[in-house]
Amino acid sequence: MKKTSQILKGISQLDETRQKITLAAFLTRLFKEKGVSLAVVGGAAVQYYTLSEFVTQDLDAVLSGDTKEIIEEVMYGLGFKRTTMYRHFEHSSFEFIVEFPPSPVEVASRVITKMNSVKTAEGEVRVIRVEDIIMDRITVAVEWKDLASLDQAKLMYAKHSESIDENYLTQFAKEEGYSKTLKEVMKVIEE
Repeated sequence: MKKTSQILKGISQLDETRQKITLAAFLTRLFKEKGVSLAVVGGAAVQYYTLSEFVTQDLDAVLSGDTKEIIEEVMYGLGFKRTTMYRHFEHSSFEFIVEFPPSPVEVASRVITKMNSVKTAEGEVRVIRVEDIIMDRITVAVEWKDLASLDQAKLMYAKHSESIDENYLTQFAKEEGYSKTLKEVMKVIEE
């Protein structure tokens, strides 16, 4: 098996989106050995689904079964250093930080358990489904009056409209009170 430093060097030479997803897959393997599962969420998921039309400065990875000791053991073992924030780690090979938001994965009032599986050169990684990250961005747009999040939702919807589970998305928006905003997002393919 390749040495960790060689793996990280190889990942750092990929384009930025593939760096994040491939690093997440590598981390998935390492955390799995400790009985912890990982899922990519937030801006890194948006970057993945928009094919880098939106770029974020971090990799958000939610861990299930995480403990401070396991995070530190894995991340320090790879040469990452904690930033001034408790769950943020940086590495000299990457221009983005790795952040571990608290578990579970939640969007609006829902706990999200169903994920997509993405294959990379370093194995598979779970990524929040496009429907759920669209709803996440809609929630942020409405609750925080964040127009950039609404633009991200529109971009993801436009890129994936043919494969999106419209029934799921519509029901989710209805139950959470975001039907009007979802309709605005869905208009993007009519324009």
